[in-house]
Amino acid sequence: MRKVDATQGKLVKLIFVYTIPLILTTLVQQLFTLVDTAVLGNMADTTAVASVGATNTITSLVLNGITGLSTGAVIILARYIGQKDEEKMRSVIDTSLITAVGFGIIVAVLGILLTPTLLDLVKCPDDCLAGAKLYLQIYIAAAPITLLYNYGAAIMRTMGDTQRPLIYISVSGLVNVVLNIILCFCLEQKVAAVAIATVVSKIISAALVFHHLCHMEGPARVSIKKMRFDFRAFRSLIQYGIPTSISNLLYPIANLQVTPAINSFGVEAVAGNSAGNHIHAILSSFVSGFAHATTTFMGQNIGADNKDRVKKSFWYCLGFGLLITGALGSFAYLSGEIWLGLILGRSSYEAIYYGMIRMFFVTLFTFVSLTNNVLLHALQAYGYPFFGSISSIFFTLGFRIFWMQLIYPKFDTFDAVMACFTVSWTLNAIFNAIFVAIISYRYSKGKYKKI
Repeated sequence: MRKVDATQGKLVKLIFVYTIPLILTTLVQQLFTLVDTAVLGNMADTTAVASVGATNTITSLVLNGITGLSTGAVIILARYIGQKDEEKMRSVIDTSLITAVGFGIIVAVLGILLTPTLLDLVKCPDDCLAGAKLYLQIYIAAAPITLLYNYGAAIMRTMGDTQRPLIYISVSGLVNVVLNIILCFCLEQKVAAVAIATVVSKIISAALVFHHLCHMEGPARVSIKKMRFDFRAFRSLIQYGIPTSISNLLYPIANLQVTPAINSFGVEAVAGNSAGNHIHAILSSFVSGFAHATTTFMGQNIGADNKDRVKKSFWYCLGFGLLITGALGSFAYLSGEIWLGLILGRSSYEAIYYGMIRMFFVTLFTFVSLTNNVLLHALQAYGYPFFGSISSIFFTLGFRIFWMQLIYPKFDTFDAVMACFTVSWTLNAIFNAIFVAIISYRYSKGKYKKI
């Protein structure tokens, strides 16, 4: 399968060759997650859907911070690939994989022990508390496997291979769908059935990724017997990964300000919000695809000291991303009732009503999220992820606290809750755009962070 070398060749073609499998990979992941919800919605009831939906903020909080450290590996690895430094590439890959499993074990143990506390923190509705606890504990127990896949797939993407992760996630996703149906027929507890199917699919995808890393061609191939933990590489991984981890953590922490307000509108609102979130997540695959392409293409070309390709990589990723997410966001919103009906069942009128409110304020404005994410990944490629953390602290966490404490109480409507996301994205994008402009100018003058 073809690996993309971002430092040479026709840039537009390479970006799409790289990005399309990446988008499809994320899209397949989201579609299979959507199947989980659809199976529950049609084989169980709205409470079961709400049980899974009530855990979304928590799973993001628990896993996103550690997964963010993989961005440190991506930033460093992209530079070393551009510099053709094979020894440092091997060191970063080995250290990243060991870190993923080690932190995953810690997350699994703490997550299981703290499940009741976390659910209480988000004010999970009593109707779905038991189901949410069961789902969360099963899901979080697989943290080492989840992180091994995330880190391994990030390494493969940075090395220019986005096709194999697509195949792997498709195989594991099909297994997930089949197991969802079989286990929902066999088990009385439908939430547990969906959770077990999800964990099995994660084990398969992680095994496939790790197998490839151990058998791929080239000097960066992983050898279990020769794997070593490099403290220097770990220090760099932490240095560049922690700012992104902070940003990733701040989103679910900020959402802890929002989730209780959503839950206060009842089970129908939770179910509708969850369904709307799944639809938005499908569009977010395009956001993720172009954002990751920004880091890889800019990072490799910064390492290769190719200033013209760095500039073009940024503008191509931003321009094509805006065009596509703007069109898809509009289409998804205009046909929103159809998709929500498929997920929730057409008789769930109240849940669909709440889902459409979310789709207006969130899905329709996916292009704003795209802008913010491309800018964030440009900062990462330049070696300045810290600025992204600053914007997240002020305009994600700080602003959402401000909004939910001072603005929302004056209206006390579901619309006011959802508007918080749109305004927060916009403020983040403006702040990040200023820093990208400054750093891009400095880079054009030969002043940038060496790795």
